[in-house]
Formats: sequence, structure tokens, C-alpha cells
Amino acid sequence: MPSTFTFASVLSACAQLQDVERGKRVHGHIIRAECGFDLFVGAGLIDMYAKSGFIEVARQVFDRMLERNVVSWNAMITGYGLNGYGDDALKLFYQMREMGVNPDGVTVISVLSACAKNGMVEDAQNVFDKVPQRNVCSWNAMIAGYTQNRHCGKALKLFSQMRQACVKSDEVTFASVLTACASLAVLNQGKQLHGLVIHSGYEGSVFVGSALVDTYSKCGSTEDAKQVFEKMPERNVVSWNALIAGYAHNGLGKVAVQLFEEMLRAETMPNHITYVSVLSACSHVGLVDQGRQYFNSMNHDHRIVPNAEHYTCMIDLLGRAGKLNEAENLMNSAPFQPNASMWGALLGACRIHGNLEVGKRAAECLFELEPESSGPYVLLSNIYAAAGRWVDVANIRNLMRERGVKKEPGCSWVEVKNVVHDFVVDDWSHPQAELIYAKLESLIEQMKHIGYVPDISFALHDVEEDHKIQSLSYHSEKLAIVFGLLNIPNGTPIRIIKNLRVCGDCHTAAKFISKIVEREIIIRDANRFHHFKNGLCSCGDYW
Repeated sequence: MPSTFTFASVLSACAQLQDVERGKRVHGHIIRAECGFDLFVGAGLIDMYAKSGFIEVARQVFDRMLERNVVSWNAMITGYGLNGYGDDALKLFYQMREMGVNPDGVTVISVLSACAKNGMVEDAQNVFDKVPQRNVCSWNAMIAGYTQNRHCGKALKLFSQMRQACVKSDEVTFASVLTACASLAVLNQGKQLHGLVIHSGYEGSVFVGSALVDTYSKCGSTEDAKQVFEKMPERNVVSWNALIAGYAHNGLGKVAVQLFEEMLRAETMPNHITYVSVLSACSHVGLVDQGRQYFNSMNHDHRIVPNAEHYTCMIDLLGRAGKLNEAENLMNSAPFQPNASMWGALLGACRIHGNLEVGKRAAECLFELEPESSGPYVLLSNIYAAAGRWVDVANIRNLMRERGVKKEPGCSWVEVKNVVHDFVVDDWSHPQAELIYAKLESLIEQMKHIGYVPDISFALHDVEEDHKIQSLSYHSEKLAIVFGLLNIPNGTPIRIIKNLRVCGDCHTAAKFISKIVEREIIIRDANRFHHFKNGLCSCGDYW
């Protein structure tokens, strides 16, 4: 008869494989052997059922245990977290304490992770605040929770508190905090963290090194990213992916493709993320034939079956190149139903090329798939406006009101001395507003003298031309750029983040401004980076 240790080991293997059928057979043997009430066997059953997605069965096992220890409670709390039941994990944690069972480090990490994974960051913070002794693992769980839920500023603040508490950071800490810096595109703080990484002795870690490459890339500094990559004593597929994606998103698609080929020569096996990055690179620079070749080689060369992300990249690639029919045909040939990203790529291409027929079809599908998203309504409205069909523009706005859909306002951010300043269109709330507007008016006049003509097709209102020009002048990107010029020392690039796609007129204006002031301007919008220098953009106006 197998021992309880054997049963626990076999259950652990079933849990890792998520093989619930074999786990059920083992459970039957356990019942016949009368080992079901053993503490470690019981925890193993809870873990196996939870990791296989049978959370209710896991709870039945938990409730039937005659005796429970901290391992039993931890297994159940972890199971709830894995299956998306953050509330139940939190309730069980408090019930555990009420019954006099003292939580250990695993308990704390489990409940923090469960809350964070399910968006319950305030509940996680409440638990964290009540933990009398916090170790690096509990700090890491809380920082990661904020980062995963896009509260990146709070993640950085918590990291600062961790340092003040004299808790030594490890690889996981640095990876999470670097991810927060990457999301906020705060280059200066990223560089400060790099210094801490070196000081802490983690510069040779492939885990931290890959996070640094990703951070520098997402802050628009591919030079720093490449330097970190080249100094890494060891590289894995994550390292290569970070660098390839970084060059792709920074408008250097051809370099990204070269890096992909170099990766293959280095005999590093690509994964599905690698192909998303290289297909995206092809899309950003219009390498249609090469993109087709890579897409077709995925399964043939590396046994990677294209998923929705890969199809989205290909639809984007073909659509940007004006091959809208081929893009739609490819989408319809996918072995699964097209998702919102695929239709969104097609609709975005229709906006670029003014294809109303396909655009309407794509938008109507998106209205059903994402009824609360304003993006499809705005893009379709843009297509109508570009065609001068103002009645249809008004109808779209009415439809949004009827359905309770609100357009996400455009917002741009710029960091100065570790403080992030944000702007919206026609924003007079900033303390330097008068200086900003005066400087902007002066720049607009200088731009006009060297050929700038406001592109009123991006002023999506049926009003007089003067009003259209005025509405374009005060877009958030322009305000953020001017604020940067006023406050960031000469010789330092102006780095802007935009939550939406940068508008065409602002893109043109940024080129002119970079030439007039002889400064590099870097804008990271919702899709990619634009590096403006000497009147040119890294995207080559193909975006």
C-alpha cells in the first residue's frame, strides 16, 4: 500500500500537469487506503483540484478535513487566488485568523497575490499593513500587485518605503519595479534603479537584465537597452524578445528583423512572443513580403501555431500597406472566430486609407464585441469626418450617448525632475499655463514660416476653418512638448507619453518643432514610439 508521502508526491505531479482525471483516480485510492484525513494528503488534494480548475471540489475536500494546519489553509487560499476568487481568498484569510491559526509567510504572499490578481489592491494593502513582520517576499507581492494593476506610481512609492525599512531587494523586487518604470516611461528613475541593480550585485542576472532591456526600450532609449543586452553574460528568449520588441516599437523595424535573424543564428529558439514582436516590426516599416514569410514559417520551422495576436499583427501589416481585402480574407480564414483586436487592426487600417465600406463592417462587429469601448465609435467617426460626412459623424455621437459610451479623453505626460506633469486638450490648469501658451503661439508662427500648414482633417467638428485650426493648436501633445522645452535643459530629449494614438497634425508639428528648437522629441503613444529629430520622424511617416 502506498504511503501518505507517495500519495502527496503523486498528487503534486497531477497538480503540475493539471491532470484531474488521474488525480481523481489517486483520490479514490486515498479513500480506500483511509489516508484522506492526513494533513499533507488533504493539502495535496486541495492543490490538485484547485490547479485543475475544480475549485468547488477543492473546497469540499477542505471542509471535510477533520483537522487543518497552516498548509491546508494556504492551499485553499492559493487555490481561490489561482481561480479568480479574490473575495473568497480574503474571507478565508480572515476566517483563518479568527480560528486562531497563525498565518505564515506563504499565507501572506498567497492572500496578497490573490487580491492583486483580482484587482483588489486596496484589500491587499490592508492585509499588508497588518502584517507585523514583512519579509522581502511580502514586499515583492505587494509591489507586483500594484504593478500588475497599473498603479505603477504606488509601486514605486512602496519600493521607496521598502528601502527605508532596510529590506534588501532581490531579483523579483527589481524586475517588478523596473516594470513599473517601463509602464510610466520614467527614464531617470529607471537609470537610478539600474544603479541600484549594479550596487546590489544583480547586474549579471538574466531575469533583471531582461527587465532592464525592456525598461530602457519602453522609455525610448534603445541605445541603453542594447548596451545592457550586450553586457549580459547570459541571454535567453526573454532577453531577445525584449530587445526585438523594443526596436520594433521605437520605429526601428528593420533593426528588429536583423536581431531576429541574429537570434536564430545564436540558436535561441523563438516562442510565440518573439513572433508577435517580429511581425509587429514588419508592420511598422511595411515589410509585407518578409512578414508573410515569417508568418508562414512559424508552424513549419518552429511548431508554433499562430494565435489571435499573430493574426492581428498580420492584419495590421497588410492593412497599413493598403491590402485591406487580403487582410480581411486572412482574418476570415483564421481557425477561430476573429476577436476584437483583429477587427480593431482592420478598422485602424480603414481609418488610414479612408475605406468606409470595410470600416463600417469592422466597426459594427466591434460594437458587439466591445459595447463599452469608445475606440470603434471614434475611428468610424474619424472616417466619416475625413470624408466630410458630418451628418454621419453626428449620428455616431448620438449613438454613443444613447448607449452610454464615453470617449476616453486624450492625455499627455512629461516627466521633469522625477515629477510627472499631465495635460489634456486646451488645458489651462497648469501653473505655467500662460508661459506654455505664449511659447506655443510663438512656435506656431515660426512653424508656418517654414512650411507648416495645420491639417484640419484631424479637427473632427463641422465648424469654420479658423475654429478647426484653433482646436488643433492646443492638443495635449503640443502642450506637453512646450512644457518640456520650458523646463528640461538643452541637450536633453523631451520625452512625452500619450494615452491614445498621436494625431496626424501633432505628428507634423513635432517634426517642425524638433527642427526649430534643435531638440530631439520622443513621443510614446498607445501603439509605438516616434523619435523626432531635425524635422524627421523615426517612423518615416509610415504609421
